[in-house]
Amino acid sequence: MKIKKYVAEDMKEGMMRVKKDLGMEAVILHSRPVRRKGLLGFFTPRQVEIIAAVDPTRKQPPVNDNMLKKVAEKDQEISSMAEELKELKEKITEISTVALGSGQDEKAGSGVVTKKKSSAYWRNYLEHHDLDPNLMEEIFSEAEEEAARPGRISHAQMAEILKEKASAKISSINGSSNRTQVFVGPTGVGKTTTLAKVAARYSISEQEKVGLVTIDHYRIGAVDQLRAYSEIMDLPLEVVMNPQDLFKVMMRLEGCDRILVDTAGRATGNNEQLEDLAAYIDMLKPADIYLVISATTRRQDISYITEKFARLNYNRLVLTKLDETNSYGALLNSPYYTKVPLAYLTDGQRVPEDLKQAAEIDVAGMLWRAG
Repeated sequence: MKIKKYVAEDMKEGMMRVKKDLGMEAVILHSRPVRRKGLLGFFTPRQVEIIAAVDPTRKQPPVNDNMLKKVAEKDQEISSMAEELKELKEKITEISTVALGSGQDEKAGSGVVTKKKSSAYWRNYLEHHDLDPNLMEEIFSEAEEEAARPGRISHAQMAEILKEKASAKISSINGSSNRTQVFVGPTGVGKTTTLAKVAARYSISEQEKVGLVTIDHYRIGAVDQLRAYSEIMDLPLEVVMNPQDLFKVMMRLEGCDRILVDTAGRATGNNEQLEDLAAYIDMLKPADIYLVISATTRRQDISYITEKFARLNYNRLVLTKLDETNSYGALLNSPYYTKVPLAYLTDGQRVPEDLKQAAEIDVAGMLWRAG
């Protein structure tokens, strides 16, 4: 693997340099904001440091200035569309707030309304985001008791009270005390990509020696996908075909600070498959078991998944694909159903940038900011 480090004024410039130097197949392993060296670095905008890699044995199409120009134009077009959508969303929110507040107060359009109207507004909003009805009742019961003081209230004030009550329903955790970490969940939720992001965080950011294990030999291409990540990050990978092989594999990875285990996605209703997976996990203990759930999952299905996978004794939660939905009820529904702390959130395919530690994020606030 060919690995290089770049320092650029911004991510856009850095990506252009990576693509021009390493080619269109280059993979971003890590990026972070950095200050310029010297005293002046404290008084100037931060730069971005990018670590990229490419497999030199893989044939790549030649990169020329015309190709880079097209990439830059496409990036600019996407950025412009995103900005227009943001402005449109803000305008729609402003119009809906004015419409709801008009005729209810002499400050019509200010968003100041009766508590009843504000409560109805946010109930409708949270129903739209598929929040569990029982959880909603708990939050509103506590919030309305706090908002019982005389006078009117704005939507923003009610939102802050509701968010505070919702935050109290969520626990999060930063890091893991166990050397072995296992990622389980239904098919298609992004377990392998999530594992790669966590591996990159440990390996690059924390300078730990990481070993990878996969027992996903059922899905076509599953081993190849993880092997590609292991080669790029130069991490050892072991493929396990049956539970009895795990002891030998763990001995071969004895020198690793962390061992991350990928598993095959299981059909939630297939008890036989879950029992088969449990046999592997029993051989890996002590371990932290991460239940991976897609944020695109409906609340009824989240409830079903958490109940069925309880057989595996998961003690951590990961929510993936936040970039693929506009309904964020899963942010609260998943911790509410599992009763275990939220460890990670993912919102894209980049490794490891699109991995967030839940303990460092206002998770409940993400739900209200979505509106």
